[in-house]
Amino acid sequence: MRVLIWILLIFALAVGFTLAGKFDPGYAILVYPPYRIELSLVLLIILLLLIIVLGNWLVRVAAATLSLPKRARAFRQRQRQLQGNGALMSALTDYLEHRYKPAEAAALRAHALNNSPYLAILIAAAAAEAQNAHDRRDEYLVLAARQTAAPEQK
Repeated sequence: MRVLIWILLIFALAVGFTLAGKFDPGYAILVYPPYRIELSLVLLIILLLLIIVLGNWLVRVAAATLSLPKRARAFRQRQRQLQGNGALMSALTDYLEHRYKPAEAAALRAHALNNSPYLAILIAAAAAEAQNAHDRRDEYLVLAARQTAAPEQK
């Protein structure tokens, strides 16, 4: 509906300019010695509108180009967050399905992606405990204790 209104408005402006140009005897003279250009007033208005539209388009292109690094950084951060969420969900699913080795690997992947690192390391510790790997479990628990102590030190 909005597009239809814009199209009708553009056609109405075109008809209005045509009628104004048909009955308007005005003209503009642009002088830059030794040059002299005579234009009809309607043509001058159309040229000015085209220059404004082109300038607006160039400013938008420049702004979009300058914002590309920020948008790329945000995109990479979203992708990293999605990968971390997937790894964490995979770790939790594998753990609940009693597949402890893939659960531990997925939890470590989620921890490396810094997605809920405390929860990820606890899932890895629980998976290591289920595999009777007490040395790895203890390492994970020490790492979890360090992560909970780190915010208090700041």
